[in-house]
Amino acid sequence: MKTGDLVAILGCSGAGKTTLLAAISQRLRGNLTGEVVVNGMVMDRSEMIRISSFLPQFEINVQTFTAYEHLYFMSHFKMHRKTSKAEKRQRVEDLLLAVGLRNIAHTRIQQMSGGERKRLSLAEELITDPPFIFCDEPTTGLDSYNAFTVIKTLRHLCTRHRILNKSLTSLYGEDSYSSPSGESSPGSSIEMEILDSDLPSLKALNNSPNGRYKKAIICSIHQPTSDIFELFTHIVLMDAGRLVYQGRTEDAVEFFTKLGYSIPHNCNPADFYLKTISDSHTNRKDGAIVRAKHSLQTMGLYNSSWLLPKPYTGDYLNNMKNFKKIWWPIQVYLLLKRFVTDDRRNLKQGLISTGFFMITSVTLAIMYSGVAGMSQTSIQDIGGSIFMLSSEMIFTFSYGVTYVFPAALPILRREVGEGTYSLSAYYVAVVLSFIPMAFFKSYFFFSVVYAFIYYERGFMLFLTMGLILSLSAVAATGYGLFLSTLFESEKMASECAAPFDLVFLIFGGAYYNVDSIPFLKYLSLFFYSNEALMYNFWIDVDNIDCPKNQEHPCIKNGLEVLQRGSFRTSDDTYWMDCLGLVFIAVVFNIMAYCFIKKYIRRSGYY
Repeated sequence: MKTGDLVAILGCSGAGKTTLLAAISQRLRGNLTGEVVVNGMVMDRSEMIRISSFLPQFEINVQTFTAYEHLYFMSHFKMHRKTSKAEKRQRVEDLLLAVGLRNIAHTRIQQMSGGERKRLSLAEELITDPPFIFCDEPTTGLDSYNAFTVIKTLRHLCTRHRILNKSLTSLYGEDSYSSPSGESSPGSSIEMEILDSDLPSLKALNNSPNGRYKKAIICSIHQPTSDIFELFTHIVLMDAGRLVYQGRTEDAVEFFTKLGYSIPHNCNPADFYLKTISDSHTNRKDGAIVRAKHSLQTMGLYNSSWLLPKPYTGDYLNNMKNFKKIWWPIQVYLLLKRFVTDDRRNLKQGLISTGFFMITSVTLAIMYSGVAGMSQTSIQDIGGSIFMLSSEMIFTFSYGVTYVFPAALPILRREVGEGTYSLSAYYVAVVLSFIPMAFFKSYFFFSVVYAFIYYERGFMLFLTMGLILSLSAVAATGYGLFLSTLFESEKMASECAAPFDLVFLIFGGAYYNVDSIPFLKYLSLFFYSNEALMYNFWIDVDNIDCPKNQEHPCIKNGLEVLQRGSFRTSDDTYWMDCLGLVFIAVVFNIMAYCFIKKYIRRSGYY
C-alpha cells in the first residue's frame, strides 16, 4: 500500500481481519514470521509503533474528561517535551476542527455519541501525525450516518492536500521540495498538492498536525454499506486466514468475473463478495476461491501485488527517532493529575463510599463506648476495639482497590504498549493517588471512635494511633493492589484474597499465640498494626484496678497486658512496627508491579 490509500480488510466473522491488522501493525505479541517493509526499509516492532497509530475497535478513554482535556492531556505524552503549551493547545484545536468536534470540545466523553467518540479516538491518534493509521472496525456500534461520517473523515485524511513544513515563500517558488538532507526528491511518497480553493488556509494547514504527511489508512470492517464501500481505494478480501483478493476496489469486479461470479445490478459489492466467500463454505468448497485465485496467478491473469516502491526520504522516521519524551517525574505528575481529576468528577460515588465507611466508625464507637476505664473487664473490650479498628481499616482499603488494575488493564495495555508513558510512572502515580486519601480517611474514621472511647487519654494518643491506622491503610492498599494484579478479573482477585486473609489474621496476634511460630508473625500486616496500637495504648498504663476476691489472675498494669498478648515491650516497638508496615507496603507494591508488568508484556493491545 502507498500513502494516499484507504484500504479495507473484508471477511466473514473469524476470517482473521483483526489478527492480520494487528500483525502488520506490530501490535500483536508472539512469534511472527515475515517482514514489514516501508519503501525498502525493514521495520521492527518499535519503529513500526513510532511511525503508525492503531485505532482499536472499542474506545479506551477516561470517560470523565472532556474532548479537549483528553487531547490536551495526551499531547503532553505524544509531542516533544520542548513543545510549548501554546503549541499543544493549537494542535488540539486543529485536531478538533479536523474531525468535526470543535462544537463539543468541552463535552465530557461519557456524554458523547458513539460516532463522536470514534472521531475523538481518531484525533488522539493524529497528534503525532503518523503516515500510517490502522483502524480495527471503526464503524462498530454506529448507525449508518455516523459510520459514513467516520469513514469519510478517514478518506479525507488520505486524499486532502499535504504541505511540507517549509516556508510559504519556498512553497510558492519551487516545483519540488528538498528532503531534510538537502536532496531534491520530487518522486517521494510524501507529495505536495496545492488546491487553489485552499490557498487562504495554507499557513494553518502547514502548522496543522494533519497537514505535513500523506497518510495510508487500513481498516478492518464488517459488512460496509455501499456508500461506505465506495470510499475505499483498495480492498483486501480474507477467508479463514487466507487472502482471497487484494487490489483496487474497482478491479475486484473483474477478478470475480474471471472466477465465474457475476455481480448483480444494484447490489452492494461488499455484500456480494462476502456472500460468495460464505457460500463456498456452505457448499463444502472450502478454499475454492483461493485455489481459483492461484490458478489465475499461474496463468498471468491476476497480479495481487500493488506495493509501489519509491525513493524514501525517511524524514518522518528520523524525526521520530529524535523524539524526546517528557521526563519521568512529569509523567508521574500528569498521570496523578488525571487520577485526581477523575476522582473529583466522581465525587458523588466517593461521598457515598465515605458515608458507609463512617457508618461503620459510628457503629464501633457506640458498641465500645465507655470501655476505656482501667479495670479487669475493660482489658478484653479495649483489645477487641483495637483489633476491630485495625481489621476494619485493612479490609476496607485492601478490598477497595482490588478493582483498580482489572478495570485499567485495557487502557494500560494500549497506552504503555504504544509508548505513551512508562508503566513505572503509571504505577507510582496510582500509589501516590491513594496515599493522601488513606491518611485522611484513617484520621476521619478514628476521630469518631476516639471521641467515644479514648478521649480521656489525651490528644497525643489520637495522633499516634491515627498514624498507625494510616500506615495500616497504606500497607492494605499495597496488599489490595497486589491482589488486583493476580488475575485479570476483579471477581477472581476478590475470591483469591480469602486464603491470604486467613493467614494474615491468624498471625495477627488476636486468634493465635504468635510466639509459638515467632517468624511468621512478621509476614502479617495485621500483626504490625495490632501490636503498635496495643503498645501505644497500654505502655503508659501503670495501674489497673484489681478487685478483691477475684477468681481469675489479676493483670496489674499495661506492661502485663502486652506480655500476655505476646507483644513486644521494648522502647522502639512503636516505630519498628511503623517501619514494618512501610516495609510490607513496599514489598506488596513491588510484587504487584511485577505481576502487572507480566500482563502488559504477555499479550497485544489491539
